[in-house]
Amino acid sequence: MNRNFFILVLGLGILVLGLALIILTMTMQKQSYQLGDLPEKFIHQHEVSDFDREVFEQRREKIIGETDADIIIISTGADVDFRYMTGFDERRGTAVIVPGADDPYTLFVTPWEVYTVMWTGEVHGTEGAIEKFGADAAYAIGDFDEMLPELLRGKERIFLHGNDSRIRNEVDRILESMGQRTDIRDLQPVLHEHRVIKDEWEIAQLRQAVDVTVKSHQYVLRTVEPGQAEYEVQAEIEYIYGRNGLKPGFSSIVGSGPNSCLLHHTRNNRTLQDGDLLLMDIGAASLGGYSADVTRTIPVNGRFSPEQREIYELVLKASDEAMEKIQPGYRMLDCNHKAMEIMVEGLHQMGLIPDTTSWWQKRFYIQHRVNHYIGLQTHDAGDYGFDTDKRDEHILTPEIRGREIKPGMVMTLEPGLYFMENLLDGIHEMFGHLATEEELNAFVEEVRPIYEKYEGIGVRIEDDILITENGYENLSAAAPRTIRDIEEAMKR
Repeated sequence: MNRNFFILVLGLGILVLGLALIILTMTMQKQSYQLGDLPEKFIHQHEVSDFDREVFEQRREKIIGETDADIIIISTGADVDFRYMTGFDERRGTAVIVPGADDPYTLFVTPWEVYTVMWTGEVHGTEGAIEKFGADAAYAIGDFDEMLPELLRGKERIFLHGNDSRIRNEVDRILESMGQRTDIRDLQPVLHEHRVIKDEWEIAQLRQAVDVTVKSHQYVLRTVEPGQAEYEVQAEIEYIYGRNGLKPGFSSIVGSGPNSCLLHHTRNNRTLQDGDLLLMDIGAASLGGYSADVTRTIPVNGRFSPEQREIYELVLKASDEAMEKIQPGYRMLDCNHKAMEIMVEGLHQMGLIPDTTSWWQKRFYIQHRVNHYIGLQTHDAGDYGFDTDKRDEHILTPEIRGREIKPGMVMTLEPGLYFMENLLDGIHEMFGHLATEEELNAFVEEVRPIYEKYEGIGVRIEDDILITENGYENLSAAAPRTIRDIEEAMKR
């Protein structure tokens, strides 16, 4: 009896010890995994350079041909449009393009000086402006004002950038003193239309940015857990950026629980709770400065609740069906209107929109359109074919379709639904000018019991879409987006 009891106790002891060793090993592996022993799958293989001299030369030639300019002047005062024209990546610089001149492309840059480099870091200098960036001539930035009068002499068609106020003021002053009559035009609309259609080098840049962003999403699926702070998740995301040599293209949005309902939550200071959703709207910037923009919404504990699942499936359905309308043959807002149609009908079936003919009832749930360009800016420059400032006109008006979609465009697709806590209490403030108090009260009374089931749930699914000759390519498809794939990736 004693011998059998001893064997039983010994066996149980060995079992407990074995389990403890397994748990300890898993913990150590996870800690090692998080702290830097990064698997190869999270490392991007860089296949595109941060600068391609030929790309920028061809770009300038195209713009010169379209403008028929005698002279083009643009500086870093034009923000990223200057980088689009030149590829030059320093804080200060001015480009002067004079077609047909002995030196048609001149850059004015910060010269290489020991004291300057000591304080501000390495600069390309005038030699780098010529050797790397393809300038025909290069001078110190301080020489520009002195040389400008001679550069302007005899020029009739002058193109300046609308945001380059210092350059414009100086040009106006010089022309007035010279008594020279000229035609000054704005370069900005020309550049912004060019930026809508990406060339192959730009597409490669965006692929790089999207791939690293996707790897960040994949990494978080492996590492997230209740008890972490939002800023810790942000650190995991941006750790992947840094390990791949990239930086954030914009401030990371990492919203858990009720913060998932805040469209631009960037404090990232809440502690993740078991049962929370976690919305991550993030984007790395490529070596050439092009920003991705990819959003995923995941359950912190690895399993969607029934209510979370219901909202997620509705947003996913809107995304999937809208994606089929982001390709040649459709117009800019066709995908938006399809997504709205799906979400409004779903909300109606759930009892959250009693009257689908009521504009304000739909607008209560619909906060933004579903697409925008990406490129050198997260919301990149370019005409959409409708007034983007009048959201209340175009979001829910199917007759407003926007410009034709063309190959080479790259844009997001980002439907979302947000059940913000206490939002119903603000409905009189939001729509008191559109409905009577009785109508608003009746709406609140009818939908509140249903709305409260979903309160605190925010879901957005955002992908980056390249328009091709025959359709589209979802550049961010490798970031799990279905419930099944997300839950499978989060299994510990």
